[in-house]
Amino acid sequence: MSPAVSIVTRTKDRPLFLKRAAESVRGQRFTDWEWIVVNDAGAREPVDQIAASARVIHRERSTGMEAASNAGLREARGEFVVIHDDDDTWYPEFLDECVGFLRENSALAGLGGVITHSERVVERVDGERIFEHARDAFNTWLDGVTLFRLAGHNLFPPISFVYKRSILDEIGYYREDLPVLGDWEFNLRFVAKYEIAVIAKPLACYHHRLTGAGANSVVGSLDKHRYFDARIRNELLRGELATGAPGLGTLVGAAHGFEELYKLVGKQRETFFVYLKDKLYHLATSGELVTRIHEAYKRVWPRE
Repeated sequence: MSPAVSIVTRTKDRPLFLKRAAESVRGQRFTDWEWIVVNDAGAREPVDQIAASARVIHRERSTGMEAASNAGLREARGEFVVIHDDDDTWYPEFLDECVGFLRENSALAGLGGVITHSERVVERVDGERIFEHARDAFNTWLDGVTLFRLAGHNLFPPISFVYKRSILDEIGYYREDLPVLGDWEFNLRFVAKYEIAVIAKPLACYHHRLTGAGANSVVGSLDKHRYFDARIRNELLRGELATGAPGLGTLVGAAHGFEELYKLVGKQRETFFVYLKDKLYHLATSGELVTRIHEAYKRVWPRE
């Protein structure tokens, strides 16, 4: 009998993280799942020991993280699938909430998947220990996944996204030629045809290491991210130029323009508030603030 959910974890020579991922998976309140671990050409023995309860795929040669994802997804048997990277974690309610939502709302037209809100966890690795430095909301402002908003930038990490496995046969798998941003490109194709619902609970943890050998690709390869961000947008626009029909390329171009404008406005707003803060401090320390408040009070309520 097929499981409800197939969990795919890609890993390579990171037993410390894989142990934590195993605890995250096995700690789920919802238990009708299978765990597929893709060892991307790393040492075999630690993976076999840590993931003894999983189906382990040992790749002889690493050809990128999206190729590793696809290797696991092609072996999946569940109705739903989710990517659980070896360095991320879930709260125990995650699968229960997501699978419950998808089943309870199966009649909703176009519903293809669901995300939960996420927490960002900033941490560092020291030897055989992981130290957490900070934990904060990552995307708790997100109340809906619209194609326009997603065209501006990626809105959620893979750890938070559960979707129907059958959709892979329609829209295709992750692009293996993209060393970064493969999840964003996949999400664009997904939302171009299906809806993604949002559960407004932070049940997925997106772990970040800013420096060192374990630094995330999203923070450790910013130049690469910028290059492939532009490449994906340009490829979509070139496709439209060849056909003469506007579509997703036009959308990602327009959304990117709004993103840049938002950043510019944000910088100007920050400059304004720094100026305002300095001005108020000057007024307060010079005694001018009290004088001006008193003058305003006399104008509003003049003495009889």
